[in-house]
Amino acid sequence: MKESWHVERVEEAEEFWRGERLDRGGAFQTVRCTEISGSERRSLEVDVAIEERVALILDGMMVAELFCLPSQLEELAVGHLLCEGHLRGIEDLVSARVAGKEIFCEGRGGGMKVEARPTASDLRIRPEVVFKALDMINDAALVWRRTGGTHSALVLGEEGALSSFCEDVSRSSAVDKAVGSALMAGADPSRSVLITTGRLSSAIVSKAGMAGIPVLVSRAGPLNAGIELAERLGMTLAAFARRPNLYVYAGKERIL
Repeated sequence: MKESWHVERVEEAEEFWRGERLDRGGAFQTVRCTEISGSERRSLEVDVAIEERVALILDGMMVAELFCLPSQLEELAVGHLLCEGHLRGIEDLVSARVAGKEIFCEGRGGGMKVEARPTASDLRIRPEVVFKALDMINDAALVWRRTGGTHSALVLGEEGALSSFCEDVSRSSAVDKAVGSALMAGADPSRSVLITTGRLSSAIVSKAGMAGIPVLVSRAGPLNAGIELAERLGMTLAAFARRPNLYVYAGKERIL
């Protein structure tokens, strides 16, 4: 299996996708583009990821407009509410339902947002767990391989068991979906690791902190505000994760 899909390989499509079926399911659509290479031009038919805007409504009030792949919308809503402090935990969620491009949720938070608290988790992980998770992303990111237009995020248990994997056109929505999916399935956030393909900004670190996840890893780079927030919350923050190297910017004691 080739690692990525590129326009110049379009003529190999039949061979490339042999054995790998991908239900469009609203994830991508086919468009035409023009390839310009020096003095040569040719028309190509390629796939692009679909971005849609959905409204998230909590207890009758719209709390967010989210840009996302139009899939796993319940998971997106639950993850966003948890990662942005609208819910203190998954137990505060009463219901979630999707109606067209609106997601209606009911909760027990009383409309008050909470703030992230420093983590006291004593979770420890081995670097190999992280590297195997990155291999999982390469294998599972079907829409990215098809379009090159998505981010991925996954949540692992402490022994490396996969709790959730999600793709989205937005790195924030990918994280929201992965967190929502994992917690809806019963994962313990304090014993979990969040891995993303996006850069580690303060917004992404805040999402992990709000969800109660103590370890956040990316194969991309960190930003200074993300590092500072991770330090304040007692989180472990690692970036540029590529076997055999892992660069830890905060909380190195959790890496065995």
